[in-house]
Amino acid sequence: MKRHELLSFDAIKTCSVHDRENLVTIRNMAQPYEDSPEEWPRMPAEREAFDRLIDSIIDARVAGKPVIWSMGAHVIKNGMSRYVIEMVRHGIVTHVSGNGATSIHDFELAFLGETSENVASAIEDGSFGMWEETGRYMNEAIQQGASDNLGYGESLYHYLNRYPERFPHYDDCVFAQCQRFGVPYTCHISIGTDIIHQHPIVDFEALGQTSGKDFNTMCQSVAEMVDGGVFLNFGSAISGPEIFLKATSICRNEGLPMTSIVAANFDIVPVYADHVPPTTASEYYYRPRRNFIDRLGQIGGEGYLFHGLHQVTIPQLFHRIVQRKRELGVQFPPYERKERLSHDNRVLYPIAERRGALTTEMLERKTPYKQVDWAGSRDDSFHTFIDRIHAARDNGGQVIVSLGGNVIGSGVSTELIELIEQGFITHLALNGAGAFQDLELAAFAHTEEIDTGALASGRLGMWKEPGKLLHQALKEGYDKGLGYGESLIDHMKRNPGQYPYSQFSLLSACGRKGIPCTVHITLGTDSIHQHPDVNFSVQGGASGRDFQIYANTVTHLDGGVYANFGSTVTGPEVLLKALSIARNLGHTVSRITTANFDIVKLGDYHRKVGYEDWDYYYRPRKNIIHRPTSLGGDGFHFEGLHQQTIPAIRQALTNGETGGDHNNGITR
Repeated sequence: MKRHELLSFDAIKTCSVHDRENLVTIRNMAQPYEDSPEEWPRMPAEREAFDRLIDSIIDARVAGKPVIWSMGAHVIKNGMSRYVIEMVRHGIVTHVSGNGATSIHDFELAFLGETSENVASAIEDGSFGMWEETGRYMNEAIQQGASDNLGYGESLYHYLNRYPERFPHYDDCVFAQCQRFGVPYTCHISIGTDIIHQHPIVDFEALGQTSGKDFNTMCQSVAEMVDGGVFLNFGSAISGPEIFLKATSICRNEGLPMTSIVAANFDIVPVYADHVPPTTASEYYYRPRRNFIDRLGQIGGEGYLFHGLHQVTIPQLFHRIVQRKRELGVQFPPYERKERLSHDNRVLYPIAERRGALTTEMLERKTPYKQVDWAGSRDDSFHTFIDRIHAARDNGGQVIVSLGGNVIGSGVSTELIELIEQGFITHLALNGAGAFQDLELAAFAHTEEIDTGALASGRLGMWKEPGKLLHQALKEGYDKGLGYGESLIDHMKRNPGQYPYSQFSLLSACGRKGIPCTVHITLGTDSIHQHPDVNFSVQGGASGRDFQIYANTVTHLDGGVYANFGSTVTGPEVLLKALSIARNLGHTVSRITTANFDIVKLGDYHRKVGYEDWDYYYRPRKNIIHRPTSLGGDGFHFEGLHQQTIPAIRQALTNGETGGDHNNGITR
């Protein structure tokens, strides 16, 4: 099997973070007892819902039940650290979690008193994320913690205590104050998406091990909601809701009732809980709605979707809880954690008992293909995009295609396989869910679990054979020095009898063509992470090798094409980090054509947006359309379902539809 080159990070040039201009400083951090909170919520229905949430939080804590706080990085970037710390100090919050970027901003504020670089300018010269102190300190902390069998959050705290002289702003550090008050702080990271993953001393095994341990800690905290509790999610559109779902699924599987849970999401994304959107609308796939409203409702829980900026909603939440507690004259008892979960109690079910929404029989019925009529295919920008792919193939350039978790379930694998076979795709990037679905199709002829009633029955994601097969393939390949995608491809080639439907597999197609298929995972968000055989060190290490393979491809992306389908965080973030690495190492990567395909309606995606606009935070807009093309090239956004756009691309490319000369190339 062909092995693909891993880009060495040894020659990366780092800069001192003390020389960096920052957008956020500790001087403008919010002051919980001095600021005047802005009035919110304003709508009567939302005010009533907010009052009910406040009472639910009070009732939970008076009864000694947990209140878990999950957040994205903008909570810290918007200066809300002290509010989170006060929630911990007052005994309101019993567990705090965030993603990797959250921990980085919190860590930088602790030692530097500032954070948040100017990405737009730094990405052009390859200095983005290349900060010596941040990368070295955090990677040292994680590696030392891994050797001591600590979690990611614990590792950072122990490092602060080991070198207190480096951290003058310790009192304003969320993870430090959590540990100080005995509250777990967990970090749930995506491999290749954080700036510390660009540092020369990065150890992806240690990242996987420590973040995997934090996932187990989160599962234990969610298990404390056995008969009720509250889960608060601020600005985490994917990892927070997905980790909550996977943890709840494990709890139900091990026989815990998990009834009467309340979950509340706070964000500015205009999605509402009063109706179920159609599957053709982007709102349907918004994870907080799916997991906190639809799925939690299946087991008797209640969910809320609140709308507002963090700097408005978080102060209101804190002051209202304190006020209501005072009005009621109640006290919160000390919180006591109990270990309720064990891998020994986990029950796995045979895959033969599962129904899949996608089968190989459905894919077989798609050929011969029908004529596709997608409105976007008539746009001049689409013809330009098709021309650029032709030009890249004709000139030996790279065409990277990144797929989100819903693409394979859309039934477009055969179209993508044809594009791979004809050389229109030179590198395929999947997330963890996509790789698992692809493997399931190849081995069992169906995937995309129909989850109606699955959470209630304790079966959601708890399937014996798929998890065992993937973890075995990954371990065997990793022991031979292979990456994540390479390990799965190698296992398919060596064990064809276990994959009777490999003709429908993207991984297998990449293996036959000899092109990279890399897998970029988030620790704790995939159903295979619920399986007792999971080894998070191997998960992190294998996906880290894939990040290095991916970064190597990006060094050759000048004059090439990058297309993203439905990956709203991992795809855009991995591209941005790899692009910064390539430019830092002296590779010319400026003339790129980028395109984002999704059902998200952006309208004029070149218009200027601000912090109060939801689409400001839509990663593909910044990290795919604009930032990579700032030195030359073009970025596009195309609206449509995957079952419309991908067949339209296959049709245009294989029928030779073009809008001009392939050799015109990219505008400089």
